Amino acid sequence: MTDSTHLAGMTWGWGAVFGLVNLVLGGGAFAAWLKNRPAMQKNKQDAEEKLRDDLITRVQKLEADKALEDAKREAERLRHDAQMAIMRHRVNNADACLDALLMLLKTSPDKVAEAVIHIEQMRARQQQEVAIERGAQAGAAIVTATPPSIPQ
Repeated sequence: MTDSTHLAGMTWGWGAVFGLVNLVLGGGAFAAWLKNRPAMQKNKQDAEEKLRDDLITRVQKLEADKALEDAKREAERLRHDAQMAIMRHRVNNADACLDALLMLLKTSPDKVAEAVIHIEQMRARQQQEVAIERGAQAGAAIVTATPPSIPQ
């Protein structure tokens, strides 16, 4: 007795068909997944946008920090160059004074007292020039101590 409306004791109807489809397709989970899929995609897209915006902000901050460090390094290099120029100037002045004294001692030893006075005057003038250079360097250091503003 095979009745087409009965299968294993079940009556075939629309409820049975939907129940079987529900059982095969995972029931309400599949329907919920289909229903929530656009929201999940929007959440994923929002998370990616936030990550991208955070990374862009971080890169901009790092670029600004690098520009500031580059400006500081350049100011330090300029300060160092100025100090080296002053040191070279002082050494050259000392060499010139020593050379002048030696030349006067060799050519006219009787005028040593006179030469000493001239050399002392030359050294005083050189020391004033060095003091002026150091003052200019100190003023430049004060001016460059405030970091330049970085355009955003």
